[in-house]
Amino acid sequence: MRVTHLGAYQAALSRIGDRLSEYSDAQARMSTGKKLTRSSDDPIGMSRALELRAALSARRQETRNADDGEMWLNLADTTLQDVVSQIQRARELAVRGSTQIGSGERDAIAVEVSNLRDDVVALANGTHQGRGLFSGFSSGDAVQKIAGNWTYTGDAGQINRRVGENEVVTVNVTGDVAFGFASGSDVFTVLDNLAAALNADDTTAIDAAIAELDDSLSTVLGGLGTVGARTNQIESAMSRTQHDIETLTDQLSSLEDIDIAEAVMDLELQQTAYEAALAAFAQSSQTSLIDFLR
Repeated sequence: MRVTHLGAYQAALSRIGDRLSEYSDAQARMSTGKKLTRSSDDPIGMSRALELRAALSARRQETRNADDGEMWLNLADTTLQDVVSQIQRARELAVRGSTQIGSGERDAIAVEVSNLRDDVVALANGTHQGRGLFSGFSSGDAVQKIAGNWTYTGDAGQINRRVGENEVVTVNVTGDVAFGFASGSDVFTVLDNLAAALNADDTTAIDAAIAELDDSLSTVLGGLGTVGARTNQIESAMSRTQHDIETLTDQLSSLEDIDIAEAVMDLELQQTAYEAALAAFAQSSQTSLIDFLR
């Protein structure tokens, strides 16, 4: 079979094209640091890489959810700690008011107790991200005085965050539970009763208010305990998720990332092969008198 000059020329160009393509691929791997740049490189490997990326994306979203949930719980913790401080101060004042002191001093103590109540109301109606911290899904205040009675005006909505593949945590505490409405003795009414007893110089009622303050303190501390338990749950989930992220990242890296030393050697090899193909083509394409006599 006779090989024409044109056929040899075309075959040489094809070899150069193949070498150039392989050289370009080696350059792409070096510049991106990735073995898989398109599906045709390794269809099975690319499919597995996509699965790993999807899992990584989900774990990272769970981390963001956990961060947000932890912020909710930290704010609730700080607020309830402040409420505890206010109740403890009110109890100190109540104990002082139950002793043999003058009516004028009791009146002054009553004013301070009323101020403490206002502070607790402000704390209960705190917000986060435009939503009441203790009002569930309700956009309004958690606590209001309606027709002379303190009332929980929020709802029972639970704000949940998915913090793990199969783990959802409620990150809010509703005011009906945290401030005693659910048990029938809310802290706001207790503080009002104390102020009224002080103004009336009624030491028996003051003593009763001290016992009610102790119950309110236990209720708020119970809310703090719930917040603490959920915070621990989120922190544990975050630790597990971070471990999962590291594992998935390592798996994806071993699948996609190049070995630098190997990639450098391959690049040099492909460059040498390409240059050799060019040189061979240049040598074979030189014409002579014989070529014109054919």
